[in-house]
Amino acid sequence: MASKDSIIEGIRWVQAEAERVSAAMPEDAWDKGVYENGWNAKQILCHVALSANVPAFLIAAANAPEPAKLPGGADNIDDFNESQVAMRMEKPVAEIVKELNTTYEQAINVLQATPDELLAKQIRTPWQTEGELGALILDEDIRAHVMVHLADISGAIA
Repeated sequence: MASKDSIIEGIRWVQAEAERVSAAMPEDAWDKGVYENGWNAKQILCHVALSANVPAFLIAAANAPEPAKLPGGADNIDDFNESQVAMRMEKPVAEIVKELNTTYEQAINVLQATPDELLAKQIRTPWQTEGELGALILDEDIRAHVMVHLADISGAIA
């Protein structure tokens, strides 16, 4: 089981890396395409800010009597992500990073109040990933998802 401390350590790394990347990125590089036929660096940062909601969302979902659904009644994860990224695109980068940090701090507070037994619970996410709650937060969301996106943004700096 992923421990609270290891999850918090992962969150802290993400916060520090988002600060580092945003400070190092030249202003004109935010519009640079990062993914072929896909998002630019700023769109990815917007998506990472959205992803800061995932730990608290999954904890709430694990506590819910019914299977979790995407917020706002979205039918698929791609449409949900697109709408959430679009909502953030007009914000300055500093404001997006601030949102990311604030949301992750809230997630840490929720995490610290979460019983260890709940972190060990098997769940299925609305995006069809299954596993132990703590491992899904640390391994699937923070490591395999958010850290990869931040590395992709960092690559756009070069």
